[in-house]
This record gives sequence, structure tokens and C-alpha cells, in this order.
Amino acid sequence: MHHNRLPRLATATLTLFFGLALFAPLPFVVLTPGNAQDVLSKVITPAKTTSTPLKFYKADGHIYLLSILITNPDAYVTGAELIYSWARSDYSVMPRSLFYRDGVSATKEKAIAKTEMVDSQLSAKVAAIKYLQINAKPSDISISLAKTGGPSGGLAFALGIVELLTPENILRGRSVASTGTIDSDGNVGGIGGVAEKILAAHKAGADLILVPKSNCKDLAPGVANIPKGIKIVAVGTLKEAITALNSAAPHSCANLGA
Repeated sequence: MHHNRLPRLATATLTLFFGLALFAPLPFVVLTPGNAQDVLSKVITPAKTTSTPLKFYKADGHIYLLSILITNPDAYVTGAELIYSWARSDYSVMPRSLFYRDGVSATKEKAIAKTEMVDSQLSAKVAAIKYLQINAKPSDISISLAKTGGPSGGLAFALGIVELLTPENILRGRSVASTGTIDSDGNVGGIGGVAEKILAAHKAGADLILVPKSNCKDLAPGVANIPKGIKIVAVGTLKEAITALNSAAPHSCANLGA
């Protein structure tokens, strides 16, 4: 049986179509693991503007704030980039709408992320002060972290404040990574890019990773590619996070049925 070849014009048209499809902008973003920054290393300090600075104790360990790298607000992902990203186990492809607002400029998005970071720092201060039940004000504590935006560092900040303001050592020499939003009452909320942040924590050598309970669904087998041997603990409040650090068998996502 003989098969007729496609006319040259049709072949050229199909080639052009698939070529354009590979390089056409698509409504997705690519996420990759970012850095792990120790909030106990010159990030959280006593405010210099107060007449009687708070007493900070020396920490024995690390508390890592986790970040991700994501496609810039003013850039789009092409089909070729999507194919490459899907082939990488440490990359994730997500709908653009989950991270960026339609019609909002890149400058505005960065300003929003910066505001969210400032708000998360204030909430972390209030939550930690409430937990410790000490006579202190948020303005007594300084948090300085450049080139990072968004609200997901709240839990790490709160844990860092608790560690530095108490003589008891909750870290016991461990490197602990955490991610999650926090409100002024100490409630921990979900975040985006949790799988990539866990990879960042693993790369930094974290002994334990605290994640929001609401993110357990994102870490289920078959959903995320999590390296073996990583100890992940699910928490819903600042109190639960500190209890987990003092527990020999803290609750993982598996314990919660996720």
C-alpha cells in the first residue's frame, strides 16, 4: 500500500504551527527551589531604637526560612520551556493565576510581595510575644531580610523570635527549616511551592522541616517528588510547631491521613 505524502505547503504549515507553539507565551510559571536563609544569623535582632533592648539568648542551631525561584511577573513561559521543566524532577509548572494577578504590573506585584513580607514579620512578632507572654512590643524586635518577598516566612520568624528570647534551647543543635504564613494569634497558613521549598531545605542540610497542615495534600505520594529520608512535620499553630520541636515523635502528614 502506498501512502501519499503531505503536500509541501501543508508540511510547511504544520512545521510553522508547531514551531510557533513551542515558543508562544503560555499562562504558566515555573517554580524551582530557592535559598534557605538562617533567621538566627543577623536577621532577627534587638531593635536599636528602644532605651532598654530585649535580652537575646545565644541560639544553638539554625532556623531556615525557605524560598522559591519563580518566573518573573513580566515574563511568560514558552512551550519549549514547559517541556524542559516537566522533564526536571526539581521543577514544577503551575498556572500563572495562582501567583500573579491579571492586569497587575511587575512593579506592583513586587510591591505587594514586599508588603506581604512586612506584614508577616509584624504578625510573627505579635504571635511570638503572645506565646511567650512577655512584656514587649513588636517594635522592640528588628527583622531585616533583603531581596525576599511574600508572607510565607511568618512561621520561621516567629520560631526564631521564640528561640532567641528564651533561655531554654528548643533547637538542641538541630537545623530546622520551616515555611508557612502566620497570623497574630499564631495560626499557621498554607503557602505555594511547598515541594520546592522542601528541596531547598534538604539541600541546606535541615534535620527537620515544619510545613503547614493545609499543605499536606500537596505532598501526597504521586503529587510531589520528595527525596527519601526527609523528616517533614505538619503544624497548624506556633504552639504546635514548638511542641513538635520538643517531641520525640512529632506528627507528619502521614499521621494526619494525607
